[in-house]
Amino acid sequence: MTRHGVTAYEVTDRYNDEYFGDLAERYRKRTRFARQRIRNVFSLLPSLRDQTVLDLGCGMGTFTIEAARSGAKAIGIDMMAPALAAAGRVAEMEGVRARFVRADAARLPIASARTDVVIAADLTEHLDDDTLARVLGEARRILRPGGRLVLYTPERGHIFEQLRERGILTDGDPSHIGLRSAGELADAVRRAGFAPDPVQFLPSHLPGWNLLERSLSRWVPFLRRRIGLVARAERL
Repeated sequence: MTRHGVTAYEVTDRYNDEYFGDLAERYRKRTRFARQRIRNVFSLLPSLRDQTVLDLGCGMGTFTIEAARSGAKAIGIDMMAPALAAAGRVAEMEGVRARFVRADAARLPIASARTDVVIAADLTEHLDDDTLARVLGEARRILRPGGRLVLYTPERGHIFEQLRERGILTDGDPSHIGLRSAGELADAVRRAGFAPDPVQFLPSHLPGWNLLERSLSRWVPFLRRRIGLVARAERL
């Protein structure tokens, strides 16, 4: 479900130095949140050695850096200057060589059919429907036939998101204008020319909840914390 009348370009004031600095600190300290996030996304990925990997909405660079560390030619894309500044600092501190480019994920400065893997981790929840369609279309364009798109995003049906939607929890991120169900996200991916694998549901970092989500999310929809969706680029 998207917030009607609000576009991805109207919530960018949320993404400032403080926002990316907090994420960078969590990553550098390898907090429980950071470790679980990396574990979840890498459970969806193939071997990245010698692969060309594009990290859309890279933020402070977690998955660009981790992909480069795994032997990929990794490029992080973000339209926010504070994100790229933070990403460059973190990559230098981590001693990892990765490239970061300022660009709009809906208009990528990347040649067609040259990329092996596209990662969009914690991006689609920030996108309205029209922008999502354009971002997925660009991902399809740049991927080689058979290349992989990997999406990682909150599931709208999880109990935390439902409580936020009803105003019972008030800690929601105002830039999350495009929270979707797994089915809605899979449909958008198909429309863009991808063949999605069965969706995986991945757990949060919270003790207790993590155990419940891993054990019961297959049968209990409101325990499906994170959507992990892998899709193959079909031939155009």
